[in-house]
Amino acid sequence: MALSPELFKRLSRLNRELVRKGLAAGPPTGAPPPGPGAGGLGDAAARLETLIPGEPREAAGGRFYLVRRRAEDFAPPLAADGGDAIPAARDLLGLYRRVFFGAGRAMAPDDLHGSLRPLVLADPASVAYLDIETCGLAGEPLSLVGLMRYRHDTLLIEQFLARDYSEERPVLAAVRQVLAETACLVTFNGKTFDLPTVAARSLACGLFDAPAVPEHVDLLFEARRRWKGVLPNCRLQTLEQLVCGRRRAGDIPGGEIPAAYHEFVRSQQADDPVRRVRSLRCLQTILHHNALDLLTMADLVACMLSGQE
Repeated sequence: MALSPELFKRLSRLNRELVRKGLAAGPPTGAPPPGPGAGGLGDAAARLETLIPGEPREAAGGRFYLVRRRAEDFAPPLAADGGDAIPAARDLLGLYRRVFFGAGRAMAPDDLHGSLRPLVLADPASVAYLDIETCGLAGEPLSLVGLMRYRHDTLLIEQFLARDYSEERPVLAAVRQVLAETACLVTFNGKTFDLPTVAARSLACGLFDAPAVPEHVDLLFEARRRWKGVLPNCRLQTLEQLVCGRRRAGDIPGGEIPAAYHEFVRSQQADDPVRRVRSLRCLQTILHHNALDLLTMADLVACMLSGQE
């Protein structure tokens, strides 16, 4: 649903007020505190490249920061906590491989609900998972885009980070290039939020050419079809607990992400290594949150395609 200009202005104004309050309140509660001896940190220890290894990339005449990780890097946080209220945790990568490549292959297209058929009709390597983080409410810039694809016998997570607001345009240009190579896109609430936001921010950044839209599977709609009235709700983290069988560790609440990102941008210009390290540790939790969202989507896909309820 398109927003009226007046409502868009009101939402943007409200968002800016929330961001100011969040910055005044300090770092998010989910962020780990700086380690002992932080007061003696030098500039090298307080740099993005030190705490979050990645590499600068170029696109659309600008630069951004790319972080690459594999599903195996998240084995400890993906483990179940042993609680009786949730089923046993799955071996995510093993289940994904079995569903797409092994003996436990996905159900035949005719046996699947129509919304899921694009997943089994596409080459598994051409399926991409997308999750975005923004600077706030409707119309605010993108800060991070996470994409995940099956590469080199694993689920490879690529996170496109804007180190400041000027890097949103190259982030979007690079992401749009990946989407142009994708046959099937998987999101959670992407039809309502992620894709409209990418489209709107692309226009705001002067990227006017419309890329081809791949087949799109929005898992929120399938989750509601299967589990509405069965589970307490169909939020992603509820499904993560009650369907995938795990609870998160080291996460940051989604509502605290915009303020944490704004603090990261400001702190990188400050002559205060302790503040920079604190903001970088908060940024680590944002990337962690984004990556876990992507992995949970893959887990749900494997569950749905294997016929498990």
